[in-house]
Amino acid sequence: MRAERLGSVVYRTTSFTIWRLYQVTRRRHIIANSILVIIGLILSFELIRDSLKNGDFSGYVRAGNLVLEDKNIYADATNTWPPLFSVFSAILALGDKVSGILTRFLWLAGSVLSMYFVVRLTIKMLLDRTLSWRNKGSDIMLQDNLVLVPVLIMLRFLLENLANVQINVYMLLLSCLAMSYFVNKRSILLGFVLALSISLKVYTVFILFYFIYKRESKATIWTIAFLFVLNSIAFFVFGFETAVSYYRHWYVEIASASPTAHHKNQSIFGFMLRFLTSENSGDGLSASILSLKSETVKYITYGSVILASIFPAYLFRKRLADKSNRKAVMEYSFVFSIVPLLSPLAWKAYFIFLWFPYLLTYVYLYRTDNQIERVNMKFLRSLFLCSIVLTTLSAQGIVGWHFSRILETASCVTIGTMVLIFIQLTLYQKMHLFDLNAVEYQTAGISQK
Repeated sequence: MRAERLGSVVYRTTSFTIWRLYQVTRRRHIIANSILVIIGLILSFELIRDSLKNGDFSGYVRAGNLVLEDKNIYADATNTWPPLFSVFSAILALGDKVSGILTRFLWLAGSVLSMYFVVRLTIKMLLDRTLSWRNKGSDIMLQDNLVLVPVLIMLRFLLENLANVQINVYMLLLSCLAMSYFVNKRSILLGFVLALSISLKVYTVFILFYFIYKRESKATIWTIAFLFVLNSIAFFVFGFETAVSYYRHWYVEIASASPTAHHKNQSIFGFMLRFLTSENSGDGLSASILSLKSETVKYITYGSVILASIFPAYLFRKRLADKSNRKAVMEYSFVFSIVPLLSPLAWKAYFIFLWFPYLLTYVYLYRTDNQIERVNMKFLRSLFLCSIVLTTLSAQGIVGWHFSRILETASCVTIGTMVLIFIQLTLYQKMHLFDLNAVEYQTAGISQK
């Protein structure tokens, strides 16, 4: 009798516990779905609103029109892109002639869709799982906190790209495709997409530098080969002499020009100029602690970058035996971190490239089993939150226009990115203490591993 009574109590207790857990996870699922709906509504609103704005897209259209009209593409001072970009922009100019609003809407919708594929590709590289809208066993749902948290962190930069009608999300997608093709040993496709991104915006050249450093001959050769093939299009369109003069002008007058100290330039070069020179950073604000010459600061910056690169260069010195292992993926994430940081001119929208680093560090710090000492883990998590505050919570929509400008003048995004890089290098050295096979993820009603 006592045994039956005890069994009944155990059964009721177990049933109640399971029911409570189900209710909690179900509630979390509802909250996650609600957040996803809110994000969707925000993006839908931005698509409609920003398709009515010109943004940087108007510069793309002007560059394309100069090609169509057979005029000097650099007659427009806002054209700071390589010659091939103007050829590409001719397609956008033709669309603009039909309907500017429709063309911009399609461009922005393509940006949002590209970001979705970026999430899919990076989830696949990091966890070898597929992103899904529905519960399909081992797939990761879009509503999972593992996806939602990094999306919320990066929402500021996605909205920056939409508001200014820019191309950076497409550049991020091409970069992720390049890394995905690299992991899957599809060197020809890798070379094409990486060469295309470099030919259009240049700053993804750091990925090529990474391949060169790692002695990845196939990736390097195919990328360089496609750089010649793709840029030959500009010679075909403009003629040999004109194309040569355009490339010379772009290199001498634009690419070699000194970076700006303006607060919107959050690269390491803008950071150093704001602190070490008395150059105007815009809006009458200043973070200057010295008044050195710009040329002197340029050499100081290059020297600082070289010194700072010695440690990661040493860590990453070995060739990749397995292109899909955890350390390799961490290296890819590190390269994405330095793309906006080391670009001479990096507006805030460029930092959409931090998607992969934030996804990776969030997974390691909050979603994996690990054997790191509690104090060290708290320290890393504190740095992670600090990085988020600096890069994301400094947005104008959160702290207001004036305070946001003050934070940008103080290089908050730059510093936040450097903190994120430090976290990645620390994790890289402690990789053996993490178990990525034990990453927790949510399905429709339960939590699984």
